[in-house]
Amino acid sequence: MEKIKGIIFDKDGTLFNYAEVWGPVIKDYVDTIMMTFNVRNACEARQRMYELVGVDDKGNNYSEGFLFNHDKIVRIFFKLLNFCLKNHINPVQMYRLMTKFLNSQNRKVFIKLSQMDFSGLQRIMADLSRRGIAIALVTNDITANAKGSLEVMGIDRYVRFLRTKESNCKRKPNSESIQQFCALFGLHPSEVAVVGDSIVDMEYAKAGGVGYTVAVMTGYGKRDVLERYADVVYDSISDLAGDRVLFPEGL
Repeated sequence: MEKIKGIIFDKDGTLFNYAEVWGPVIKDYVDTIMMTFNVRNACEARQRMYELVGVDDKGNNYSEGFLFNHDKIVRIFFKLLNFCLKNHINPVQMYRLMTKFLNSQNRKVFIKLSQMDFSGLQRIMADLSRRGIAIALVTNDITANAKGSLEVMGIDRYVRFLRTKESNCKRKPNSESIQQFCALFGLHPSEVAVVGDSIVDMEYAKAGGVGYTVAVMTGYGKRDVLERYADVVYDSISDLAGDRVLFPEGL
């Protein structure tokens, strides 16, 4: 294995626990849907909505939810349409509400992040940067949320390459952003590591031909599945400090 000179991180579910941060936000979102459309059988519909979104108010993840399947637009559309028809909801109005949710700056997430301890992650990023490793963030979120999250976590100064759903490149699992990252910093894909929490991240790494792939269990991915793709699977991003490929001399 070649020496790693660049590392690409995912954001949600990788740099922080997805359900812990997004659970309360999604609860408010589902509550808004229930009230806006005056949904009958609200208890059953609420649970189904959690499953469609991907996270419920108890922190459970649902891997088929649209938050984890940005690349499966058609499947998501028909699931949403079926939900609307069953609950007598105007699908156009529902689509607009969901689009607004996905494409808006979510300050509630920033508030939650500000209450969490990211000192360990800050040390990891600082040491990677000190060693001359180029750090990137590639996310399917919007730019405002990505930049805001990095700033609140205190790691924005270390990220030298950012790609979001609004950037001029195809979304993951397409590897175009890996190619752009390598071109900008003069790297070969074999000198790049990808750290993510989902199958999409793993497929992204494979498509880009990177040299090292790390999966973490703070998203919705299942360990036995991630192990088929990743070189190593950790419980959380903090475990990266003990990785001997990225930190051969220790952190």
